[in-house]
Amino acid sequence: MTTSGSPSYPTDLYRCLACDHEGLVEAWDRLYCPRCGQLYPLLSSRAVDFLGALPRPRSLSPAQSIAHLPGFAWSYDHLWRPWALSLLTGEPFDASREAQVLRELLGEATPVLDLGTTGGYWSRLLLRAAPERQILGLDLSAGVLEEAARCSDPAWTHYSLLRAPAERLPLVSGSLGAVISGASLNEIPLEPALQEIARVLRPGGILVTLHSQPDPGWGEGIQQILKLTGLQFPSRAQLEAACTAAGLRLDRYLSFGPVAWVRVLRT
Repeated sequence: MTTSGSPSYPTDLYRCLACDHEGLVEAWDRLYCPRCGQLYPLLSSRAVDFLGALPRPRSLSPAQSIAHLPGFAWSYDHLWRPWALSLLTGEPFDASREAQVLRELLGEATPVLDLGTTGGYWSRLLLRAAPERQILGLDLSAGVLEEAARCSDPAWTHYSLLRAPAERLPLVSGSLGAVISGASLNEIPLEPALQEIARVLRPGGILVTLHSQPDPGWGEGIQQILKLTGLQFPSRAQLEAACTAAGLRLDRYLSFGPVAWVRVLRT
């Protein structure tokens, strides 16, 4: 997807948040629901904005609010993200290794929802290896979606963006092969988000997440402070219990110090 030209939208995958009708229609600079007429405008990034169909946007935590600051997306994706795993784990973990682990856990599943995409970092790791893969990048912040669009390649013809909350996904039930969440599980409402992920995944579908888990070492004090900003650090037991309640099964759990890579399957 690019900010120029006319990107195609997977309208058959979209679900109206006003009436739950599955399948939208594209017309000029917006999409609309053929049942109730709800309009979904396009942002300057060409992302579909679903927030207008919600009765009232939920309040953001301080941690979530940071993503709406000017310049955050570029700084996060280009200054922090390429070195984050090496710094957090204390071992060499560059983008190529991260992409390798991601592809190993994800396999060939498609379509893929990049949940909490920020500037599209994980989407790019996948699309550079497989430009034809269908990926939908979702976030709450219009600014980070702008960065994701700016960094996209015209060759990624099945890459699209949407603005919506993790706990109310505007996607057809059972329509996705996979959901990925790189460092977003610490910020989003865990239980309702997992319920929605389970709903949109087809049976056997995959959830791959990278997130910070409780650190029993020197990082414990820092995590306690960060919790005051709205961040959460689910343990393996907490995550597994929430997944089971949502109809998901924890399949693989890889620990690298305070960082966890997890693969979850839709039962």
